[in-house]
Amino acid sequence: MDRQSPLDSMESWFEQMSKQFETAADRWGTGIEPWGEGMDQPRIDLAEDGEQYTIVADIPGFGKDDIEVYVTDNTLAIEAEQREEMVTEEANYIQQERTHQSLSRRITLPSDADTDDISASMADGVLTITVARVEPLDSGHQIDIE
Repeated sequence: MDRQSPLDSMESWFEQMSKQFETAADRWGTGIEPWGEGMDQPRIDLAEDGEQYTIVADIPGFGKDDIEVYVTDNTLAIEAEQREEMVTEEANYIQQERTHQSLSRRITLPSDADTDDISASMADGVLTITVARVEPLDSGHQIDIE
């Protein structure tokens, strides 16, 4: 009688795991690639001057009606979702990838950001958000030790 050892199938098991890791790496990336089609976070630039913060986000392919910008608990959220209508006429697609696209990004605002004074504009796939700055409520003070 021929007994099968658990070690006999170990090589095929490692090959299967290796293929799964390669598939996952192809799908998710290594984490160091820049944002590109199919990824879920836009790249941003955050700048400041004495009066405001400016956030510029690249959101190609989205219109301003596809995008929501809101603030909750001093966190600025950018969310976008776009659904393409499926073609109902007879079509012989070889590949169809444009049916749904979404992204989101959360940015913690600095403590001197005025969350009541925020504006946003969109042009050519670039979202620009300005957040006014306020003077800190308390600049601090010395505490005497008893």
